[in-house]
Amino acid sequence: MIERVVLFGIGFFLVSRFLTEKLRLLPKWVDVLDMPVAVVIIVLGFLFRPALGAEADEEDRWIARFAFLLLLAIAVSTLANADQVFLPAVLLFTMGFAGGPLLFLALSRWVTQPQAFANAVWKMLVVLLLLNLGVVLVWDFPLFLAYADPDKLSGTFGNNAYQFSFFLAVAAGLFLGFGEQRSLPRIVVAVVQGALFVLYYLLQFRAGFPFFLLAYGVALVALYGRRIMRGFILSSIALFISVVLIDKALEEIAGRSQQRFTDVTSRAARGDLGYGDLLLLLMNPTDYLHYAKFQAFPATARMLWDNPWAFFVGVGPGNYISRAYYTFSVELGSAEQKGKGVGGVVQQLFGSTRPWTTEISRQYLGTLSREIAFGSYIFANPYSSYLASVAEIGILGAIAAFGLYGYMARRSFQLVRLSRVYAPTALPLAMGGLIGSVYLIGLGFIDNWWEVSRVVFPLWLLFWSAKAAVGSAMREAEGLEGEEIEEVGEPV
Repeated sequence: MIERVVLFGIGFFLVSRFLTEKLRLLPKWVDVLDMPVAVVIIVLGFLFRPALGAEADEEDRWIARFAFLLLLAIAVSTLANADQVFLPAVLLFTMGFAGGPLLFLALSRWVTQPQAFANAVWKMLVVLLLLNLGVVLVWDFPLFLAYADPDKLSGTFGNNAYQFSFFLAVAAGLFLGFGEQRSLPRIVVAVVQGALFVLYYLLQFRAGFPFFLLAYGVALVALYGRRIMRGFILSSIALFISVVLIDKALEEIAGRSQQRFTDVTSRAARGDLGYGDLLLLLMNPTDYLHYAKFQAFPATARMLWDNPWAFFVGVGPGNYISRAYYTFSVELGSAEQKGKGVGGVVQQLFGSTRPWTTEISRQYLGTLSREIAFGSYIFANPYSSYLASVAEIGILGAIAAFGLYGYMARRSFQLVRLSRVYAPTALPLAMGGLIGSVYLIGLGFIDNWWEVSRVVFPLWLLFWSAKAAVGSAMREAEGLEGEEIEEVGEPV
């Protein structure tokens, strides 16, 4: 029963923003229910079996150690900065960083049929992919063509096309696994993969594009070994050049017939999706180091140098550069964000009458250049999960956060290889988890992606399911081998 609650809850919150922001059939406050629902699921999991038993595998223990270290760092930082922290921001920070790993541990405690649960997870993801493709074709593309706005291509993720990009990355891994296990015709897999790549291209998420290619390449190496690495690198270079040339060709063609589009906000209308900007960035990387995205790193280093105690305990959860800080400062105070984010709902929920800001964040980050680069705000904002962990909860918390996602990526790589031998049916889950984890690690550099519940909860669910499916298959194979040895050894 509770397994169905998990699947329904996560599945619902992957489509809820379509219902609240696009169709407006549900009130906006529904979008903040994912956190309390996740808390209930996690608490139920720990109440069901409140301690790791002797049968817990080493995977659970590694995740439990890192999660404990993370929670300890958050608690110590909160106590050390008790007179400066804002409790709602602390709670949001905690659920953002620790919610996924805690969900993983809760699943290990009460899922009684892991293989059946894993099968249900990949079926849910396929249904969600088909639903998203349907929404894109029926709802998004007409608006994209009418307004020439790539943000309209967001599937069931409301007004957030970048979160949709993460789902596309996971879906690419899922169908790559289907193709490898031959459960679908290769032509179907190729068509779906092509559609996913085209959708990602049209999203104009240029900052995420290199990480998408990197994640896909790592997955191919996991499948076919290092021998494919050279071919993939050459193919990626060719794809990158092709994307740039196609982008420039579309810009030239559209520019001849639509001279009226001249401002930077109508680049898509002119056929220019901006991928040529990546080439400019690669050719002259030092020209763009003065933007807030890059200056936030030396600024945070100066903050830690000036306040050495912060290196060990941080400046407090939700006090500097995390998504929690952004939610209660920028998003809460910006009327423009209320249609996209949850600032208005947060204001009503917590009764906040003014944005929450801290002196230390204003001092070290407030003076950074916020100018737009390449028609995007990516370089203009300093936010990053990399910086949020070390600055707000100290070095031990950062080690725990990086350890969790580093362990997930490394273990997902192993699961892909193990699934090819022991559990071909688990290959789609393992591939989706590998691409998703590598992609998310990259995205953590450019924004607070490790703290987005609609991203981290499905990813940790996927990781657990792949681990469970491969583990079940390996135990079954070992049992069969044991029976064969026993039968051979029986005296006549």
